[in-house]
Amino acid sequence: MNEKFFADLDEFSLTKSGLFHKLQLRLGIANTFKYGNAKRAIVLAGFTWLPLLILSGIQGLAFGDQVQVPFWKDFTNHARFLIVLPMLVYAESSFDFRLKEATKQLFRSAILTEKELPAFGVIKNRVIRLSGSILVTLLILGIIGTNIPLRLHAAKINNLSIWMFSPGDNSTGLSFAGIYLSLVSMPLLQFFILQWMWRWMTWFHYFRKLSRLPLRLNPAHPDLAGGIGFLGFQPGPFLLVNSAISILFSAIIAERIVFLDEKLSAYSLIIAGFMFFSVLINILPLLLFIKPLFRHRQRGIFEYSALVQEHHRQFDDKWLGKPIKEQIRGFPDASSLTDFNTTFDTVNNMRLIPINLKTMITIVFIAVFPMLPLLAFEYSLVDLMFKVVQMLF
Repeated sequence: MNEKFFADLDEFSLTKSGLFHKLQLRLGIANTFKYGNAKRAIVLAGFTWLPLLILSGIQGLAFGDQVQVPFWKDFTNHARFLIVLPMLVYAESSFDFRLKEATKQLFRSAILTEKELPAFGVIKNRVIRLSGSILVTLLILGIIGTNIPLRLHAAKINNLSIWMFSPGDNSTGLSFAGIYLSLVSMPLLQFFILQWMWRWMTWFHYFRKLSRLPLRLNPAHPDLAGGIGFLGFQPGPFLLVNSAISILFSAIIAERIVFLDEKLSAYSLIIAGFMFFSVLINILPLLLFIKPLFRHRQRGIFEYSALVQEHHRQFDDKWLGKPIKEQIRGFPDASSLTDFNTTFDTVNNMRLIPINLKTMITIVFIAVFPMLPLLAFEYSLVDLMFKVVQMLF
């Protein structure tokens, strides 16, 4: 594989296309220099959060007691725009890095060869077009626009006096900051989240197409995945996205517990569902490789079984004093007997999914960790430590 091909892969990206990326380029916040992501994260966080502080301050809703929840107490929106949004921005670079490295490794390890370059080129161009689809961008904007009145209605029925609405008895009019939140800040965050959903679909499509190429897998590879175990290594391409959504999810639950007097136990099923969903979005693209892995494992078991059988037959002939007609590669002695047995065990234990238990635990931990502080609403620190000790001993 020539160096030009790998140099071209350095430009392979599923985040640097589409109308929104072009808009960011025009505004000068999507530069590719070393600190480009930091600049973009700061600008977008400032653009979504700072006007809320200023506008709520003008109406006296940032601090004080005009409303039950002034702006400074609304930790959910602080988390949205000062933590979650920058994380979604930074996730783009790690996502593209994993995309490039995984693709390069497929060719470096000869799982894909030059014969597959034309087919791969078609797949690559297709997913790039999909990632920047104008139709999808318009659909996302339509969803966001439809959601604006629904979100406002949900906020009103909580019967909570909050900085989003003008103070006063039974006032349902939006404050200046509430208008900005509804028309600018929240739609921008929602756009990033929905855009990441589409990128996941594009990533899934990319893996689906790759899995249908003639992959040259090695059943005896020590990663127990035919040589593509690297596809399931952590940190995964959606690690930061997972963490960001988990933080947002936790902040929303905490807000309801603090301001609406709801109980954490009421969200047990939802939390369990979120954990399942977090695992699913990480392993679902890897499930596409079950068919080629199964096919190579099955073939490997038959081929290596025949090879081991012939080797062991020669081992018996040598040490039991029988004549050997044609010696197999590798001396039929005790050490080679162990090597062949180990190789066959590797083939026999080959997984049908390029992921292991350690990776699964990592994914669950990433999803659960931001939710651990929620336990403080139900248990004191001493109670929690006592329960942990009880579980251990």
